[in-house]
Amino acid sequence: MKGVKTEKTTGPMSGSGIMRFFDVSGGGPKISPEVVIGLSVATIVLVILGTALL
Repeated sequence: MKGVKTEKTTGPMSGSGIMRFFDVSGGGPKISPEVVIGLSVATIVLVILGTALL
């Protein structure tokens, strides 16, 4: 249609800031998810055993 203006929508502006934040690789330690889950389970088991023995 002639003369009809369409607006270009780009989405929320805050979304691009979040994506840029997560794209930055920090200098922290790199730990795999398996190690984190294993340490969590080991801590839970140790707390349960400690509570049961005392």
